[in-house]
Amino acid sequence: MIFSAFISPDTRPIKFQHIVFASFSRLVLLLMLLTALSNEALAAERIFMFHNRGCRDLKEFRTYAELAARMKPYGRVQITISAISDKAWFMFPEGGSPWHDYACYMSAPWMFFPHPKIAPHVPADWVVANRELLLAKAAIVREMGLEVLFAGKNSEMLPESFFQEYPHLRGPRVDHPRRSKREEFSWCVDLPETQEIIEWTVAELLRHVPGIKTFESGTNDAGSGLCWAASQYPGPNGPRHCRARTAGERVRDLVLTVQRGASKGGGDIIFRWGNVNFWQNEMDVILPMLPEKAYINRRDPSLMSVGTMINQNYPFLGIIDPLSVIQSMERYHKPGVSNIIVSFSAMYDRYEDRPQTVGKLLDIVEDCIAEPTGSLTERLEKLKKIAALWGDEQNREKLFEALYNMHEAFTTKNAAAPHYSNFYCGVSMRHLTRPLLIKPEVLTPEEEAYFLPHIFNIHENEARMDYIDLHGSRMHGTANWNDRGLRRALSMARSAARTMENLEDAPQGEWLTKIALGLKMWASEVRSIHNFYHAQLIRDKYADILAGEPKIPLKVETWDGDPGYLEWIEIMRDEFDNTNELIAMLEDGGIELVARAKKPRYEDTFLLGPDLIDQLKKKAHIMREHWLDVQKYLAPPHK
Repeated sequence: MIFSAFISPDTRPIKFQHIVFASFSRLVLLLMLLTALSNEALAAERIFMFHNRGCRDLKEFRTYAELAARMKPYGRVQITISAISDKAWFMFPEGGSPWHDYACYMSAPWMFFPHPKIAPHVPADWVVANRELLLAKAAIVREMGLEVLFAGKNSEMLPESFFQEYPHLRGPRVDHPRRSKREEFSWCVDLPETQEIIEWTVAELLRHVPGIKTFESGTNDAGSGLCWAASQYPGPNGPRHCRARTAGERVRDLVLTVQRGASKGGGDIIFRWGNVNFWQNEMDVILPMLPEKAYINRRDPSLMSVGTMINQNYPFLGIIDPLSVIQSMERYHKPGVSNIIVSFSAMYDRYEDRPQTVGKLLDIVEDCIAEPTGSLTERLEKLKKIAALWGDEQNREKLFEALYNMHEAFTTKNAAAPHYSNFYCGVSMRHLTRPLLIKPEVLTPEEEAYFLPHIFNIHENEARMDYIDLHGSRMHGTANWNDRGLRRALSMARSAARTMENLEDAPQGEWLTKIALGLKMWASEVRSIHNFYHAQLIRDKYADILAGEPKIPLKVETWDGDPGYLEWIEIMRDEFDNTNELIAMLEDGGIELVARAKKPRYEDTFLLGPDLIDQLKKKAHIMREHWLDVQKYLAPPHK
């Protein structure tokens, strides 16, 4: 009857039409209500995981938690609270070790609630400080109606004294033999006794922090490892008694152990493997054996991530690439995607990006949730919208072009020089702060003291002499110093920065000025990496001459001097000028945008010192003092 009423409504009595219309209206309202409830359910199923791994200051943590709370209308929101209060100084060998710098901030449940068998082997005051920080963060999270994400490893290395007391629990060697000055071991997770310790520790963790909903772990890297893992840096190793077990069995039982501990502590957790190295066929063996509510992030189709540029631009903070964020957010609307990682922490738990930058990232994320994109045209239109919001309508086109050019600068740089890692080359190899010299060995111990101990190399002379020794291997760069692709990338970055600097009166003028400054410092760091790479190639090419005695050049006319001389002078001068330009940028406010230690004691392989400007001035001074070293070995022009 209703169907016929809609086919020929004029043939029906007026009263009946009203009844049909009312019925139809109620049906529409019901459908709208069901849609709304469906959307609400969909939002409730989404989990936003804020990776806040390096924050050790409660005031700063509260700020990041407030930012995370912005996403509550879109689903459940979790934030990491498991940063330890201080470096694991007790794990360092005498004289230091760059690999131990690499692993010293990694977290594990026993660092907060050590089992009675572990407690005597770790500093009690350190454990108390870790626990106090954890519980204070948990209180802030509860206050804001968020959930807790605990990121920690259950196979992290333990002090040697522990294995001296319990030798039967010793598992694999987990350090990197080419990067560590002392071997380190984890326990064997296959043993019932080890599983009992893990289970007890996780239960204690959940009893004290009942809000933990996700437990994210890692292994086979940064101080942790499983017996006989193919990817262990010293090679597959461990005790003979567990050698026949498969990686799938080992991972399954470890996950079940953690889940049992969580259940005993009163919690029901999702277990995620984040930073893992499962090599050869291990991943294929592990995946079918994963228990329920356990996932490997790299193989989880429900997972996506967005973030700032902190790791790509390290140590310089405050940069996001809006176009990349827009493109990443297209996955948000794909069927089955329900877990979103929001990342703004530097690798190895060293630093967090600036809160203002995280806020701007979330602005874009929320806009993309409200108005999704699905094509290049729509992405560019969204970028224009952002340009109008940040720069106003008058500056929209200029800022749109600047933001697009910034994106292209990053893309072009990665295509032209993919191995020029700001994080590693710029910081852990200290290309940023060390002087570029034709004969590095001429420096005195006092002149080397500010940079040499922090280079990621266990062989002091290799750290001194080989500018492109990348953590025990050798980095790769462009074929030529005047590489067109890289120069184009840096030129585009500087051009984008100039445009943003000239928009001081825009609604977000101060923010744009900060992006411009960070972008120019990023370009300066890439320029340093490039200069050191090609300078070392010259030093390699003329190694025999440089190993000899200084010489008086031949008394003949020459426009170019010896081969290599003019090329060296050009690179050296470029690095000298680049250093002085960076000093000027830092003194003009850029120092606020640098991840650096608050105290000299905390400068290490992956964290620059608080006196960065002074270090760069030392670099420039040393280079100037040794300006003529090259012509003692390679003859200059004689015209």
